[in-house]
Amino acid sequence: MMRAVRRVRTTRGRLVVVVTGLLLSALVALGTTSIVIMRESLVSQVESTLYLSNESALTQVSSTLERTDALPRFDDFSIAVPQDGFFLVLEGRSPRLSAFFTRDYTYRPLSSNENREIREQPFALDDIRQMTLREHGTYLVTANLVEGPQGATYTVITGVGLTTTDAVVTTYVIWIAAVGLCVAALAAAFGYRLVARELDPLEHVAQIAQQVAATPLSSGEVAPQGRAPRDPRLRGSEADRVAMALNRMLEHVESSLNARHRAEESMRRFIAEASHELRNPLASIRGYADFYSASPAGPEEMAGALGRVGAEAKRMSALLDELLLLARLDADPEMSAEEVDLSQIVLETVSDSRFAFPDHSWQISLPDDAVTTVGDEDAIRQILLNLVANAGHHTPSRTRVCISIRQHDHETVIAVDDDGPGIPAVAIPTLFDRFTQAGNGTTAARKSTVGLGLAIVKALANAAGYEVSVRSDAEGTTFAVTIPRRPPAGEQSVEEPRSR
Repeated sequence: MMRAVRRVRTTRGRLVVVVTGLLLSALVALGTTSIVIMRESLVSQVESTLYLSNESALTQVSSTLERTDALPRFDDFSIAVPQDGFFLVLEGRSPRLSAFFTRDYTYRPLSSNENREIREQPFALDDIRQMTLREHGTYLVTANLVEGPQGATYTVITGVGLTTTDAVVTTYVIWIAAVGLCVAALAAAFGYRLVARELDPLEHVAQIAQQVAATPLSSGEVAPQGRAPRDPRLRGSEADRVAMALNRMLEHVESSLNARHRAEESMRRFIAEASHELRNPLASIRGYADFYSASPAGPEEMAGALGRVGAEAKRMSALLDELLLLARLDADPEMSAEEVDLSQIVLETVSDSRFAFPDHSWQISLPDDAVTTVGDEDAIRQILLNLVANAGHHTPSRTRVCISIRQHDHETVIAVDDDGPGIPAVAIPTLFDRFTQAGNGTTAARKSTVGLGLAIVKALANAAGYEVSVRSDAEGTTFAVTIPRRPPAGEQSVEEPRSR
């Protein structure tokens, strides 16, 4: 019993109950209306029979009184009595003549009990009433007055039975009820299967939601969750839209939680790397300070110690500058928009790189005419310097590095291409994350970098509205910075009214 109640409480059970109830209500209303209409039609037919029988009886009684000055004999009026009907003539309250025509086409005079039962029930003259006889059922009855030749007044009562009509109506009610129950049972069975098929995607949605609810999502990387299947037959339905919304939400949740996990891992690496990078210079500075404060040193030794202290301080300052730059870009990514000579920036950057990394082969590929764009000059210089430094640190000696500029209709592309060993494929998705070290260079190169250069490139590009991409294989690596073409701010404001 409890299990049945629980099924009714489900949406599927409630829908089946509601649909079946509505169908039963419609069948009851339709059946009741048809029963009332059919009974009224049958009663109207009985009223017509009663009218004809009454007119025949009145005519026969009146004509016999005028002709013989007496009531007709029993055999004279028997033809006027219909099947399942009766005929009664009263003089005052006394019965003078009667007949009863049974349903098996025989007739007889009314018995004394039948005469008394008819006289005791009220009836109105020239009106049709229903009268119930205990042994015979319900009748339609009418009464009329007939005057005799000597001033005598006779009441002629004629009745026609409704037994056949009631039997037909009862049979019709039984059939209506039986057919209605069968239709309701079939509707419940097929409706349950139809509703179950329609709500099957919601059942899958509930299962997927329960699986996700049982998955620990508070920490760590989130494994790919299941997805609610979508039935091609139900595309566009409410259940299909719910399944599609759940799948989209799960994708967002997974990407958000995994991004949070990567951010947490990046923060842990940041704390570890920053602590390591700052600890070594501080340890060196403290060591020199403690050593030379405890023992006197000559001028040459003191100058060397101060040089080492300065180098370590410069290293800490560079690291802090990079961290401050990333923090500033996170808080205020706004950039200036001014005309920038990209060709000049590339030439100056390559010139500096030849002195910083003399073991590499530096090349340029520029158009014949100077290339200009609108953007933030400092950001473009920093992006190009970091990409060139990345190639210099993470590729072996005698590696060829080429910086090129390509112009297209709506954009300008600056590319840094090298023929080094390439970047591992597993490192490409997180290459621009903070403190990421792909590990394709030498050990010394990896120790000399913290992993903030490409993160700064990505942050500057996002802030300036540029796009940074990387392509790497065993033949080399190419970093490309795509700069969309747009007019300077002042020039744009002047040209807009002219176009209007």
